[in-house]
Amino acid sequence: MEDKELDQLLKNALSKDFELDDKLNTKILQKVRENEMKDVRKIRRFPIVAAICCALFCCTAFAAWKYLTPKDVAIEYGDKQLAAAFEGNDAILMDESKTYDEYTVKLLGAVSGQNLTNFCTDGQVVSERTYAVVAIAKTDGTPMPKTSDDDYGKDPFFISPLIQGLNPQQYNIMTMNGGYFDIVREGIMYRMIECDNIQIFADHALYLCVSNSTFYEGDAYQYNEKTGDISVNESYKGMNLLFDFPLNKDKGNKEAAQEYLKELSDAQEADAQEGSNEEEEAVQNVDINEIMNHWTLVSKEKVTPDQDERIYYSYKTSNGSGEGFITVDALFEKDEIGYSKNLSISESDTGQNTVIYYRDEKGDVTVSVYETVK
Repeated sequence: MEDKELDQLLKNALSKDFELDDKLNTKILQKVRENEMKDVRKIRRFPIVAAICCALFCCTAFAAWKYLTPKDVAIEYGDKQLAAAFEGNDAILMDESKTYDEYTVKLLGAVSGQNLTNFCTDGQVVSERTYAVVAIAKTDGTPMPKTSDDDYGKDPFFISPLIQGLNPQQYNIMTMNGGYFDIVREGIMYRMIECDNIQIFADHALYLCVSNSTFYEGDAYQYNEKTGDISVNESYKGMNLLFDFPLNKDKGNKEAAQEYLKELSDAQEADAQEGSNEEEEAVQNVDINEIMNHWTLVSKEKVTPDQDERIYYSYKTSNGSGEGFITVDALFEKDEIGYSKNLSISESDTGQNTVIYYRDEKGDVTVSVYETVK
């Protein structure tokens, strides 16, 4: 069976500069970019080489790989224009590996700039993008699942650029019009990620995070609000790798960066407002007791609002996945205890997801996610 080539645009999330009116609830906006790959050129395959070294009565086994180049992965993606960019002067080839548990993750390269490919959003060509290629392999040399295998995706990977000085909860691949493409060749998974051009922030430290989660996992990393530095949380139980992501510092542009942040905030606010009237009408017709008694509870988590009184949540159901945040004052009146009248609702062809909020006497909020399947 041929591999199913995956090109999925991750969901947008609300920026930190936008706070919902207390009559509105959070809406998870999904923009999916579908790109059906046909007649993809086959490239030369490199075998996995295993060697066993023996000395006296001891032996050590190790696996060695020869990786595809970023250009090779772009060719598999079906984009000759992008493949050429990975050979251009603006491309940065990298060779850094980090290991967690059974996985070895290798950062292969990146390129940023204008007219690298014909990426479109809302019918408009977006000329400035950043692309990076990462390889993920089993450290012991056993093959990664093919994209056509049932086991593919059971161990998720979230890979995203992060920017010094910007809270990664609000600024990551999900909020920066990002997406990714996966292929598996000779037992190695290659992921090419893309997002808006972050080279304009190159006068700041740039990072690339890799975690075994579906969305950005705030507990996996630490953000220093005074210095803007991002680091791994050493006490976190799970993958939380962090690479330096050295783009061309000469291309840093403070004015362009500020303009981009403003445009990003304005666009996300407009998107949220566009669907608010329909969602508010839907919420008015929802009975919380009906949901709790007859829908399926998917997850339930108690969260503590951050210093800006924001509540962050994420979920994965059979109808799809979502992530977002909402401010406490958008959910509850002052000193109000109990279930919020505001809900977060999303609907697909397969069913509905609903997020319900409950605040206790201590001010902690329990976020419960329910689903119903058509």
